[in-house]
Amino acid sequence: MNIFHSRERLESYGLRTYTADLSQVRLIYNFSVRAFVRAIVQYRYVDRVPERYVFPVDPLTKGLFTQFLFSYKINPQTVLFVGYSDNATGLRGVDITRTNRTFFLKLGYALVM
Repeated sequence: MNIFHSRERLESYGLRTYTADLSQVRLIYNFSVRAFVRAIVQYRYVDRVPERYVFPVDPLTKGLFTQFLFSYKINPQTVLFVGYSDNATGLRGVDITRTNRTFFLKLGYALVM
């Protein structure tokens, strides 16, 4: 398990322009040498001062990203990936809402000549 948090704050002439927080949790479980599952959950929170920008910005944005991946190595040249990911965003006064969702299946093969 890997937990990460980052905070960034931008100031110009002693005045705050924005503060951004990014938190992430990453879990990896190995079933065997051939198979593993990975889960990532990432939360983003950005608080801006709109008056400090020359273009229109939302004062507050929130985002949630999740991804799940299963990997199975069929043989040394072939790997199967099955996964899911989604994104959600929110603004000040608006709850976080899912904006997209992706399911995928990938078969990777190394061609040996």
